[in-house]
Amino acid sequence: MRWCLVALGVFIVAATTNAQPLPLDPLTPEEREVATSVAQADVKVRELLGGGRTRRIYTDFIAVKREGVRGDEPSGRYADVLFYRYDRDIGVRALVNLIARSVIDVVRVNGQSVPINNEEVEEAARIALADPRVLRLFGGTIPPFRVATRPATREDVESARIEGLRLLGSSADDPCFRHRCILLFFRVNNRYVNVNRVVVDMTSQSVQIRGGG
Repeated sequence: MRWCLVALGVFIVAATTNAQPLPLDPLTPEEREVATSVAQADVKVRELLGGGRTRRIYTDFIAVKREGVRGDEPSGRYADVLFYRYDRDIGVRALVNLIARSVIDVVRVNGQSVPINNEEVEEAARIALADPRVLRLFGGTIPPFRVATRPATREDVESARIEGLRLLGSSADDPCFRHRCILLFFRVNNRYVNVNRVVVDMTSQSVQIRGGG
């Protein structure tokens, strides 16, 4: 009897683990990997991304209602994959059919419409903190910063945090015009310091020190 119970328990665990996600469930880690890989291998995506420096911005679930399918619930499983190409300031968005493992649509996106992600803020922070001018802003000693990936909790408010905001250039003489820039906010002891001072140009991977305010 003991062996029967053990076998039954193993079967239940296996069945739960292998259960297929429902149509409106978030993407599983495996689905994210598949969607990203399929999108990166697509001929049109590769053509638009070219050989320049690129970054995957996100891979997210998207509900698709296909023509000719009855009912309110979407059919199939789909993912929305967004990339950014730095040298041309464009986004490339691919719609991936996860069941067929194929790309069914690819569109080019205006670069100003492509959001930044946590990985970019982390890279911008590394670039900025390695700059001697930023070191001087903090009096020669950099606090133990970490990049904020969520709203501050009660435990977080006293920690040294870095937050990032996309900065858009408004005219051709602005260094961030057609460049992908991130304005960094430094928070120490629950207050912002050196506000509006440090901008990282992710296109040229350079740091701008501004007047502040």
